Amino acid sequence: MYSRLLAILSLGVLATALSSDPCTVAHSADSDDSPAVYAAVSSCPSGQPIVFAPNTTYNIYTPLVFNNSDLTLSIQGNLSLPENITQVQAGVNASASGFWFYFTGSRVNVTGSTDPYNGWIESHGQQWWDVSNQVARPHLWGFAVNDGYMYNLKFLQPIAWTVSLSGANNVYAGNTLIDARSTGGFPFNTDGFDATGSNLLIEDSVIYNGDDAFAVGQNSVGSTNITFRRAFVGFQSHGCSIGSLGKDPTKPANVSDILVEDVFLENTLYGARFKSWMGGTGFAKNVTYRNIGVRNVTFPLYLTQSYVDQNSPGAPRVNNASVIMQNFTYENFFGDINTFHPGDGSCVTDPCWYYEPGADGTQAAILRCNAGACQDFTLKNINLRPQSGVPATILCNNLPIDSPDLGIVCQNGTFVET
Repeated sequence: MYSRLLAILSLGVLATALSSDPCTVAHSADSDDSPAVYAAVSSCPSGQPIVFAPNTTYNIYTPLVFNNSDLTLSIQGNLSLPENITQVQAGVNASASGFWFYFTGSRVNVTGSTDPYNGWIESHGQQWWDVSNQVARPHLWGFAVNDGYMYNLKFLQPIAWTVSLSGANNVYAGNTLIDARSTGGFPFNTDGFDATGSNLLIEDSVIYNGDDAFAVGQNSVGSTNITFRRAFVGFQSHGCSIGSLGKDPTKPANVSDILVEDVFLENTLYGARFKSWMGGTGFAKNVTYRNIGVRNVTFPLYLTQSYVDQNSPGAPRVNNASVIMQNFTYENFFGDINTFHPGDGSCVTDPCWYYEPGADGTQAAILRCNAGACQDFTLKNINLRPQSGVPATILCNNLPIDSPDLGIVCQNGTFVET
């Protein structure tokens, strides 16, 4: 009897300690915990981590913006967005950033839990996908910091656009799980990492989604020195992309020193992908895709310089310029091409936005270069096979120039390495 009483008293002391700890976020059932997050950030002594307690699901019912330096968050519990669609839309419309979680500042660290049942950031995206609701969707996680660290974060059913590192500099993101698998409607725009920043290392990721798992775009200062490695990518993902670049011809692209390596993709639409708009300007240079495995992938190695966004195609464009591609290397590709059931569930137009004239599910590579716009290319050790057992083929518009080690024959037909 006394031992039971002591146990009850001990639990009470522990609960009191947790609730009174200024660095532990307080939780109130059925109400918004966002104010409590701000309270913990304000009251916690400098240098101490802000802790979301384990085995607790916090209601993050309004967007959070952290304009703090020297900030550390430890997500040992779970964070949940509202399940009500209109409540989320109201939060997005009232937000200046459009993000549900947005970080700026310097020396910002966010870590999750090693417990598989804790550390989840849940957005309840399935109900959005099932009704194809694309109105006032949130960008989930914006990490526009200098000197940042993200580790062990887990994202479940992001409504759209999971992690943005746009504008970030010197950021590490490791051991990230993004799960946007749908049991119904297609999860449009559930991008994994938008890595439009500088000095970024993203590694050891598992990503199931319905758009680019990893993408490097353009911003006003350029994107440079970015690595994405040791990842598994699945569901109906659009793979690992450079672009899209050149949508606004008055804003030249400036992308350089990109490495994608040791990535395996399964059941995805694209593997390694480059996309720039007709009439675009600027350059992308020093890009390497290395050690890329694929299983049942429709377009394992794909390049287009006449990209169009089906959701916002804009006015007809004049093919009078191109984003210049310099020093691109594709090395050590292996696996099988989706021959029998190519494509994914993202088609909303006829013809489909990813329709490729001449493609028949046997292409190891599709290189749609504009004349003179692809320079210093190397393709080496490309071992990709159609599931039908026929020889792999290639679609190649224009021979890349200044490419003494191109490694392939650039002509429509059988894929031939030299």
